[in-house]
Amino acid sequence: MTGASAHIRSYRQERPDERHGFVQIVLPVRGRLWIDVAGRQEELSCARGVFIHSGTSHAQRETAGNRSLVVELDEHRISERALEKLSHNPFLDVASDTRHLIDFMRGVIGLDGCRDDVVGLWAPLLIDSLAGEKTGIRARLNSLAALVEAEPFSPWTIDRLATCVSISESRLHALFIEEFGLSPHRWLAGLRMRKVCALLQNPSLTIAEIALRAGFSDQTALTRAMRHIVGETPAAYRRSRGIH
Repeated sequence: MTGASAHIRSYRQERPDERHGFVQIVLPVRGRLWIDVAGRQEELSCARGVFIHSGTSHAQRETAGNRSLVVELDEHRISERALEKLSHNPFLDVASDTRHLIDFMRGVIGLDGCRDDVVGLWAPLLIDSLAGEKTGIRARLNSLAALVEAEPFSPWTIDRLATCVSISESRLHALFIEEFGLSPHRWLAGLRMRKVCALLQNPSLTIAEIALRAGFSDQTALTRAMRHIVGETPAAYRRSRGIH
């Protein structure tokens, strides 16, 4: 394979001695799963995942009601440093920052199915989190910004943004001011409103539909926010551009 992909998968029967020509990461989101990697067996759970290197023999044994986020990556997409860290022990504890990243991707898959473009932006953050990488904060911040730009209507909060790059909210605020000249809140609000304006260009979408897609409670809430940020209502925006 080339690139990256992610799926929600349930294992319903034993799969002995599988091997893949790519890295596979299994992160349970519900239930438990027994897995053997190169002769070492452990039970996976929401707090315990596994990183399976390319070409490594592994076998799964189902448990009732298991569901996992399964990420598949070309090994060349992973830095040598991260690969070295993850080679010592394939079984990994899932930290809180990793859990936020898992929850994000689970939500994206639930809404739109497998989004390889978004997975490609998200995967470096996941690998850094799993490998415990705490260097290159500006690179992680820019990776996060690209991910948010691809999915601006996901339920991002300042806390989630900070957790995804393993820094405090105050540090996140300072970095956003330095990198983008805006606070995280203003940057996110502007990004979402630009996406709303792009959707308003599509006459087949009603303003109410756009409001719900953008995460507003109703059309009135979107109108109020857009008047504050853009200076005109959604309906006025469409009229001024001849969109009917």
